[in-house]
Amino acid sequence: MTYPARLSEGSSLLVHMMLLARTPERILALRLAMSSAVGPQSVVLDAGCGSLGVLAIMAARLGARRVVAVDRGGLEAARALAEENGVADRIEFLQCDLADLSAATGSFDVILGMIYHNEPRRDLAQQQLMAGLATRVARPGTAFIPGTVRYTVAGYDSARPDPTGNTRQDRWASAVGRAEALTRDGLAEARRAILALRDDAVPLPEQLSSLAQEYRADGDVPVDFQVAGSPRPLAAEASLAAYRTAQEGLTNARKHAPGQPVRFWLQYSETEVAVHLTNPLPELRSASALAATGGGHGLTGLRERAALAGGTLTAGPAEGEWQVCLRIPA
Repeated sequence: MTYPARLSEGSSLLVHMMLLARTPERILALRLAMSSAVGPQSVVLDAGCGSLGVLAIMAARLGARRVVAVDRGGLEAARALAEENGVADRIEFLQCDLADLSAATGSFDVILGMIYHNEPRRDLAQQQLMAGLATRVARPGTAFIPGTVRYTVAGYDSARPDPTGNTRQDRWASAVGRAEALTRDGLAEARRAILALRDDAVPLPEQLSSLAQEYRADGDVPVDFQVAGSPRPLAAEASLAAYRTAQEGLTNARKHAPGQPVRFWLQYSETEVAVHLTNPLPELRSASALAATGGGHGLTGLRERAALAGGTLTAGPAEGEWQVCLRIPA
């Protein structure tokens, strides 16, 4: 694959879903940044909206007067998702290269300029493109989201043997399996983030009750779910954090304590909402085959998500149980 061709990878529907699923916390952080920049009179440019147009739809749901979403790839799925969310009349999807975006399109109050690859060499071209775009369609005071890009370093397996004569190619199958699992979850995560912004979003108690029913239906995790206190509407960030905490807690119980009963409850008080999950600590060597799957960063991601919503998450053994507790001011 040539370098120019690789620059457009984010426009592939499958790849775009994987990118969204890989870093759901980034979606939440971007949503928080957008909520402070996008207002009822805002004109927004999504410079590289991808096949799903998630951020463009978020901008419209946040009240933007006009959204222009541009990508070189197919936009049929994005248009359908915008129609499904009732914002198609305020989003103009343009299938073209950003370099060809006409100045007649107008100037923008907010420019969303995603850089997907987290690799400086591959991102340089898009950075240069965004700089040129800013000179054509930005105005004094235009907000750029994200305003900064943080780079991380990751190691990659090699097909060549290491000095000991071994390779890590036997792990590639499981790595591919994890990537496929992330892809399956990607569209659901994107839809959930958008649905949380809707006025008619399903109340959190109903979402968690449905989640408990799904795990009961699988048959290997007895689940008891309760609601304490008087339910009330919550901010999108709080609802997403609560749902993901319950989802991760149930998944971990299935992985590490198969067959053990799980209790979880949603508790409303005057000043906060809390999600509690408990299950008996498993006996040694009782973990299921699923325990070897996943990236091992679930609790870290939940803590980061809780912090973005202004709350805290604790997890650990206590009184013969594994206990998880999310608390968010609300």
